[in-house]
Amino acid sequence: MRNKAMRFLVVLAVVTSAVGAWGEPGQSPPVKSGLIYPLVARHGGVMPLPSAAEQPRKSGKAVFDITADAKPGEVNKGLVQVARLLNLYGAAGLKTVDVHIVAVCHGAADKAVLNDAAYFARFKIADNPNQPLIRDLKKAGVELFVCGQSLHELGFKAEEVVEEVLVADAAMLVLVNKQKDGYAYIPAP
Repeated sequence: MRNKAMRFLVVLAVVTSAVGAWGEPGQSPPVKSGLIYPLVARHGGVMPLPSAAEQPRKSGKAVFDITADAKPGEVNKGLVQVARLLNLYGAAGLKTVDVHIVAVCHGAADKAVLNDAAYFARFKIADNPNQPLIRDLKKAGVELFVCGQSLHELGFKAEEVVEEVLVADAAMLVLVNKQKDGYAYIPAP
C-alpha cells in the first residue's frame, strides 16, 4: 500500500509540475534548458553554437513562406521559425537591423493574422495567441504580409487582419518580388 501511495504522489508531482510549466492551453511550451531568446522573447529559442561552421552574417535577407495551419489557440509554427532566425542573429551578437526578414502567410496560415474579434467569432477563443508574437516580430523590423487572394478564398476580410500585417495582392507576388530583391526563400512549416 505504501508503494502505491508513493507512486501516486510521484505521478501527481509530475503532472502538477507539467501543468504549472505549460499553464493554460495556447501558451508556449516550457523553455528547454540552454535555449536563449536574445531578440524575440518566449518564441524561437536557440542554442548558442559559437563554434558552428556557418554563422549569421550582417545584411542577411530572408522571405518566409508560411502556409502551415495551427490548431485554434496555438501559435503558428511558421511565425515561430521567423523568431528563431532573429534569435540566431541575436545569439551571434548581432542586432535586428543586421538582418532583413519578410514573412508572408497564406492558405491555412491566414487565421494566424486575424484580430481578436475575428478569431473569437470563428474559433470561440478570446485572444488570438499569435498576436503577441506578431507584435514582437514587427518591433524587430520584420515585414509581415498576408495573401489577399487566400483571405478572400477563406472568407476572411482585410479589416479582420491585425494592424501589424499588410494585405498583399497575393503571396506569390511577395515571394517573387522579394526573391528578385535578393531575399533567400525559406519555406516555413
